[in-house]
Amino acid sequence: MIPEVQYSSVKVLGEIESIKEEIIQISQVLESVPLWRPASALKKQCREVINVIENLRERFDRKLVVTLIGPSGAGKSTLLNALAGVDDLSETGNRRPTTRNVMVLSSQNHDAEQLRREIGPKNVNVLTSEASAALNYALLIDTPDTDSTEQQKHIPLVKRAIELSDVLICLFDAENPKRRDYVDFLTPYVRLFHGDALVVALNKCDRQDERDLKESILPDFESYLRKAWEKPVYSILCICARNHLKNPEWDQQAAPRHNFDQFEQLRNIIFGTFNQPSYVIDRRLENAQSLKNYLFTEIQNQAKTDAGTLSAAREKLIELEKQAAREAVLAVGADDSRQMFGVNVLLYQKLSQKWFGPVGWLIALWARILIFGTGMAAIFRFGNPIRQITGIVSSLIRFKSSQAAVAEASDTQRAESSLRHYRLAILRQWPEIGETLIKGNFDHSLRNPEIVGQDPESITETLSNLWSDALEKSIAKTTDRFSGFFLQLFFNLPTLGILGHAAYLTTKHYIEGDYFSSEFFIHAFLTMVIILFLSFFILQALLRVFGGTRRITSRAFHMMKTKAETWPAVASHPVANQIDTVLTLSSVLPEDQ
Repeated sequence: MIPEVQYSSVKVLGEIESIKEEIIQISQVLESVPLWRPASALKKQCREVINVIENLRERFDRKLVVTLIGPSGAGKSTLLNALAGVDDLSETGNRRPTTRNVMVLSSQNHDAEQLRREIGPKNVNVLTSEASAALNYALLIDTPDTDSTEQQKHIPLVKRAIELSDVLICLFDAENPKRRDYVDFLTPYVRLFHGDALVVALNKCDRQDERDLKESILPDFESYLRKAWEKPVYSILCICARNHLKNPEWDQQAAPRHNFDQFEQLRNIIFGTFNQPSYVIDRRLENAQSLKNYLFTEIQNQAKTDAGTLSAAREKLIELEKQAAREAVLAVGADDSRQMFGVNVLLYQKLSQKWFGPVGWLIALWARILIFGTGMAAIFRFGNPIRQITGIVSSLIRFKSSQAAVAEASDTQRAESSLRHYRLAILRQWPEIGETLIKGNFDHSLRNPEIVGQDPESITETLSNLWSDALEKSIAKTTDRFSGFFLQLFFNLPTLGILGHAAYLTTKHYIEGDYFSSEFFIHAFLTMVIILFLSFFILQALLRVFGGTRRITSRAFHMMKTKAETWPAVASHPVANQIDTVLTLSSVLPEDQ
């Protein structure tokens, strides 16, 4: 049967991998904001955290690393000896530095293999004792002094040991009046530790008055410690390490002043709580989670610092985009005859799709004539062949010109002018926005708007789409207004009436054997044509007065101005996108973590 511990290991490994993926994703988000200056340093932190988590995975099945750090003279070596049960296991004394290498207390020599590989075999010494045999799931290591004459050599060893640690025990000398200075001195080292199990021990507490220790020294020290480190502390203990050596060799004038000593509690934490397989597994996960939370908090805090300024910059950017859009729309509103002609063609094309009867046929014919122009008439002229060829060429030229006019009516020939007005509006007001963005930790290159300006083609396309949509709706409104059933019936009825009357007379006389002459049909046809054209001309007059092209374009222009108030360009602006991403990063960490 598979032990429960192995099930837990598999589950925790999956959760650690999930944490790693979250960090990779947040790193990719940071890649998307190259203009935000803090992103570069934060991406580097992401890479470092990913490396640490990968190291966690590599040493997942290895023992928990419990590390002692502290200033010179705090009693780290004495504490290690007391925990190991051997007085001279690690060198002690007044010579500084006392410890020059990383001393590892372990039940087996090969347990320190990773430490040798990471820190260097010459810098790691393995110690064993009867007590160390009980360390089945943990390693206890003593680090070199961080403030001795050889600190330049020792500091890299201490830093690497802390990075590999799962539990950190910080030792202080209760007698030393510079205790707070050492708290500040150790702050950067503590920040290298990303686990949750941070233990603090005040050594030589037997030299202080017990009441003063409990009521003054310890509370003041704890308060200062938490403010300076800004990290949760697992436990703060008062100990006397020397008192637990087999031969403490007390000076007659330096005997303990009281029996308040939490050494056994510290021993139980190390050999009991930390030295459990379930705790080792949970600690790996907690360390990975702590790393992620630390990183996300750093990102969140930096983003929050800049969020207010960037929000203000975004509001200014939105207003600038709207103002630039309004100026671009004004340029679109400028009219010309070619645009008017194109609108007229589009109107009659729409009408021809909705009208029925003789007037509808004439509207469709008129729409084609508008496109092909008067050159079509030359094709049907009799006489000089040269004039016929000229007519064909003329019709083709006019057809091409008419097509361009139609295209310009919907795509607007003013696109370049609109874009020019748009860009000029941006250039006038950008300096203020650029300075606001720089205050929000964006790159100084933003002083030049050309670097991050939008794609001219996308702006032109947006303006053209706005105009096309507005123009199409305006034409559709006019078409619907002049295509009602009763209106069509009214204009078609005279022609249909004459056609019906002529048909009735023709049929009646045909049955009676009385045949009309050709003059009757010619007169009937001409009458229908006259009435049809007269109806069409009246319709044209009504269209010109109540739904002319100027009225259509004017209505479309007002529609476009209304739509410009919700100008969508800012949503795709490269700077706005990065601002939005930074604002999102300001809430990257859940509130309950």
